[in-house]
Amino acid sequence: MSSARQDYQRFLAWLHLPELRASEDVRRLANLVDSNFDQVAANSRAQSRRSVVLAGIAREALAAADYRPPENAGMVQGDAWAWNRLNSLAVGPFRGFRGRELFEFPQRITMFYGPNGTGKTSLCEALELALLGTVDEASAKRIPPQRYCVNFHENRYEDPVLTAQDEQRQVVGVVPDSDAYRFCFIEKNRIDNFSRIAAKTAGEKKDLIAALFGMDQFHDFVSNFNESLDGQLRLASVRQQELVALQAGLQRDHQIVNGEAQVLAAIAQDEAVYAGAFSPGWTYAQLAAYIGNEQAPGQLHFLNAQLDVQGPGLYGVSSENLRSAFSAADAKQNRLEEIRERLAAKMGETSFQSLYLAVLGLQERSPNNCPACGTPIQGEYRVANDPYQKAHAGLLQLQELAALQAEEAAAIREWAAASAELAGVLSYIGQRVGAHAGSPDERFRYLSAPGVDPRMPWWRGSYVVPPGGRSMAVQINEMAIECERIDAQTRQVLDNRAQMTQERTRLLQALQIMAGFNARRIESARQVALSRQTIANFEQVNAPLIDAVRQENEQLLLERRIKSAYDEFLPLLKQFRAGLPAALIAGINITAMEIYNEFNRRDHEGDKLAALHLPVNEDGRIMIAFRGDPQLTHDALQVLSEGHVRCLGVAILLAKVLAIRAPILIFDDAINAIDTEHREGIREAIFQSERFAQTQIIVTCHSSEFIKDLQNHLATNQWTAYIFMPHLGDHRPRVRNSRQHTFNYIAQARDALDIGDWRNALAASRQALEMVTDKIWKWLGRNDLGMLTVPLAGRGAEPALRNLCEALKSRLDGARAFIHPDKPAVVDGLAAVLGIPAPSNVWLYLNKGTHEEANRDDYDPNLVRTIVESLDVLTQLPLRPVDAALAGVAQAAMAAAAPAAGVAPAGR
Repeated sequence: MSSARQDYQRFLAWLHLPELRASEDVRRLANLVDSNFDQVAANSRAQSRRSVVLAGIAREALAAADYRPPENAGMVQGDAWAWNRLNSLAVGPFRGFRGRELFEFPQRITMFYGPNGTGKTSLCEALELALLGTVDEASAKRIPPQRYCVNFHENRYEDPVLTAQDEQRQVVGVVPDSDAYRFCFIEKNRIDNFSRIAAKTAGEKKDLIAALFGMDQFHDFVSNFNESLDGQLRLASVRQQELVALQAGLQRDHQIVNGEAQVLAAIAQDEAVYAGAFSPGWTYAQLAAYIGNEQAPGQLHFLNAQLDVQGPGLYGVSSENLRSAFSAADAKQNRLEEIRERLAAKMGETSFQSLYLAVLGLQERSPNNCPACGTPIQGEYRVANDPYQKAHAGLLQLQELAALQAEEAAAIREWAAASAELAGVLSYIGQRVGAHAGSPDERFRYLSAPGVDPRMPWWRGSYVVPPGGRSMAVQINEMAIECERIDAQTRQVLDNRAQMTQERTRLLQALQIMAGFNARRIESARQVALSRQTIANFEQVNAPLIDAVRQENEQLLLERRIKSAYDEFLPLLKQFRAGLPAALIAGINITAMEIYNEFNRRDHEGDKLAALHLPVNEDGRIMIAFRGDPQLTHDALQVLSEGHVRCLGVAILLAKVLAIRAPILIFDDAINAIDTEHREGIREAIFQSERFAQTQIIVTCHSSEFIKDLQNHLATNQWTAYIFMPHLGDHRPRVRNSRQHTFNYIAQARDALDIGDWRNALAASRQALEMVTDKIWKWLGRNDLGMLTVPLAGRGAEPALRNLCEALKSRLDGARAFIHPDKPAVVDGLAAVLGIPAPSNVWLYLNKGTHEEANRDDYDPNLVRTIVESLDVLTQLPLRPVDAALAGVAQAAMAAAAPAAGVAPAGR
């Protein structure tokens, strides 16, 4: 999360240090880059675009620029923070959030869990925008924030509203500050990229180390300066050289004047050749007269006058199509009428057909009795004739009727298609001739509304012949024939226009070529006149050039100042960039090493780090030494595995967070960048250690197991959780908080208690016990008491839970020298589970609640509640190492006594 602008302002503060002794011009140039930062940064070194921009800026303003440092140079956040914890975030519409969502941060740790694509990244980008003022991904993809932050479905976005609490617990708004909060974010992509650094080239390694240290944008900004501005500066005396050349060029002027006749003869020869090629036997003057001009119009004027008039249009009407459509409609109508006459003759059979179909329709309902009278079909007393057999036989006899009906249906479809085709032809003719209902011509009125009716032969009305007249069908056909005649004439006219267009194009091309001949004559005359004038009065003509040479010499001084300033500026900028990592990582080597070792606490002691040396310049390497041989150093990126390199990257960033005493730490899916083997160490080192006890942590993760482990290893008063689920079709992520669902076993047990679900309360308690015994065993191991005697069922078997509980209690009872504030509570909790000293049903209940069984008895609610409460006490124990636990007790005692003594509580 870097900001090139803030890093550049750090550079300005460094550049203006007196001991650096930078020249005034280089400081002026640096200030100009700052005041035009966005314009300079928007151009890269490709095709020298940045050099072109920078040279133009320097040329305009370097001489008048201030060489003193700007007021904002080097302004960075110190150890004082405007707030000490985030309070709430209101976001939406924004990226993946379609509507407004409110997230509160009441506890030290806030977890956001959900599958990919449910809004976790959008949440982190909202925090990024609210804290830094920009979204790094938008800058990397060169997408304007106004477009990048928009919710696709709402087509808009609103700025997230982030509030925090200050030292007095007053709610305040968060003011974006990229430089202050840049290290508060640890993202998966940054760790992923850093883990693959060993396979990169030297240049790529620089980029990845820069990205890890939060200076990737500044690194890119510096890299895009061209090595030199010389190509964009005028460093040679061009006008002076021109004057010298002119002074030696009078001989050339004499040659131009003496060769005038030869040049004109060559032009006349070219004109004659072209005129003969245009039309054999023509002279150039004849060609010019044929084309014409404004004073004497010629063929070109005539063609323009003819072609500028709009040409006639075509009707595109076919009388043959019209007659064919009428004939087809009549044919289909005649066939349909003939079929219907045949059907009418079989009308009586139609009634029998309906009857038979009705009888067969009742067969399924009354298969054994007559559907009319109910008489049995089989048996001693039965109907004379089986009605169903008779119906089947009757339908077979009526097959001819069915075929005729099918033929009628097909004829109707064909009739409808012919009717629609005729209607379409008439509509097309009406459109082409501009028919409308208000026309005085009855043909136009008919074409605008021919009375199409899909139920009858509507067109036959046009066959009616009025007294003393002609039918409408005949009139429409005559109109179509007339349109065809007019179209034939129109096509002839259009063909003539095409020939005239070709001729005009040819004349326009000739006119352009003749203009070129004329331009050659004019240019020749101009050069001859200029040469004669030059010869006649050389000093008078060159007086402006002589003055320009003087001005050029003044400009050359500025151009050379710019070159000198840039040649000094770029090495200093690169020098600052090279030293920036050292400034950013100052004092974090030891802390980063300690955190790395905590991540890898399960590693062999000799594989843990004895020394860590982070690079102090962009060309440096990360060097490490192992405890197995502290005197031998190695390139970390060469000897560490990818998983360990990831852990190292996270450790460096966390050390920086501690160094600047940042109040907030945001993991944007970074946990998923760490392999499963190291996640336990990550959890214990970050979320369960005293090192980050005063740091508010926000974590997004799609690993339900990691979230489950967090919720069960942390006291319930230390965390809040939100679960993101995919939308249900409305593109609004479903958000649930920890009050609606939790992975914490004790919380699940208490929820089950609230509804009287004793069995699930015991099942969750059993899971809590398995988790807490593992936690107790690890705690004993950290205090050199991890060696247990536990019976096993066989080779490779896991210890039984009861056996493990007994072994843990026995180990604590036997370790009389082990003093720890949590020890009594652990011993009492294990005793209660095991039924010591008085036997109880606790263990029986824990087993019965876990396993399914038939004919089970009800549980004693009071005993179930006692089990849950006992395990709740065990899971809430911090189980810190001895030194940290005793220090915590002392600190708590001091804090409790401070108000009484009138001493203010210690700050962060």
